[in-house]
Amino acid sequence: MRKLCKSLGSVLLAIALMMCVGGSGALGAPSSKVVVDQWEIPFLNCLTGPIASIGEYMAWSAHRAADEINQKGGVKGKPIKIVDLDTGVSPEKAIEQMAKIVNKSLVALGPVPEACIMAAMPLAVKNGLLCMIASTTYEYQSQFFPYAVAWDSGSDKTLPPVLAGWAQRNPGMKRVVQFVERWACWPGMADAHAAGLASVGVKTVEIEVPTDAVTFGPLVVRALAQKPDGFVLTCTSEKAAKIIIELEKYGWTDKSKIIVFSSADDMPLYTTGREKLNGVYIYSYLDSQMETERWVSFKEAYKRAHGGMEPVSLSTVYYDCVYMIKEALENTPVTGDPKKLKEERTMIREYIRNIQNFEGVQLTWSMKDGVPTDKGTFLFIIKDGAKQYVDYFKPWK
Repeated sequence: MRKLCKSLGSVLLAIALMMCVGGSGALGAPSSKVVVDQWEIPFLNCLTGPIASIGEYMAWSAHRAADEINQKGGVKGKPIKIVDLDTGVSPEKAIEQMAKIVNKSLVALGPVPEACIMAAMPLAVKNGLLCMIASTTYEYQSQFFPYAVAWDSGSDKTLPPVLAGWAQRNPGMKRVVQFVERWACWPGMADAHAAGLASVGVKTVEIEVPTDAVTFGPLVVRALAQKPDGFVLTCTSEKAAKIIIELEKYGWTDKSKIIVFSSADDMPLYTTGREKLNGVYIYSYLDSQMETERWVSFKEAYKRAHGGMEPVSLSTVYYDCVYMIKEALENTPVTGDPKKLKEERTMIREYIRNIQNFEGVQLTWSMKDGVPTDKGTFLFIIKDGAKQYVDYFKPWK
């Protein structure tokens, strides 16, 4: 009996020592000694070229998240460093930048935009690297599962409810012209807009906006010849603003029957359109008027960095991505040891693909096999250069 007690005591002592020396990480993840001086997260982003303004604010948000995390001690005592890698809009450059990181990075942000995604992601998949391509749609992201995560549940589920909601606020609309710039994921988003309108009995007529268009009077004349009751603008922010200006020149006065899609929620829309935007609807993936302490802090910092402009639709996505990576690093026994790269990549990937109750800067959501659940869309009306909240729409099931 005495020997049994002594043996039991030895076991308990050993367990106690293991707890003291090894400890345990958050949520029970065993702690291991971190071997890196900092957690480097590469970001393949469009920092030059025609959509560099979008790349800038996405980069800003990633760095903002890293700064916040580092001010609180980093992750496992080590700082996060965002490493900016410019892709422009060049597929070749995206492949070149991806080749630099596939053999050493634990996880990556981007690539941005879609041409770069399609070119560079096969290399990431081949090498088992999770890339958080949060700036595009499910239709692009899902092609690279499980080495990507989706940021919505699909344009065909997320966008129809908000377009239907806009139409229902304008009873009597039966025929709508949609201006579509056939670029990247936008044609698929345009199809989702049309599906939402069709669900409430509104027919859509599409007019293509050439990517190199500089004048829009002829397009507006063609649109008005269709005798529409309203307009959907699925094109770049500056083109959307110029079309709205032309519509007014040709006599269109009811701005409530114009809706702008989320990707045009960018600075050129507001600086070009100015007072001509009053009464126009726009949908977005964030509510700028939210009053939580965290959001107000983010918004004020963004405005200081962007000449007083409010955060735009995609400005939060990579901020949330960095916090997801932080949570994965904290809650798994990842060390950054190059000898464990494959297994540690898997830990991070599987944690993020099924993260639960993640607290984003705007919304809280869970992921199931890389797809978010119940993440919807906000509808606004523009007044005096600012978006005013109208409604929130959950995705179609």
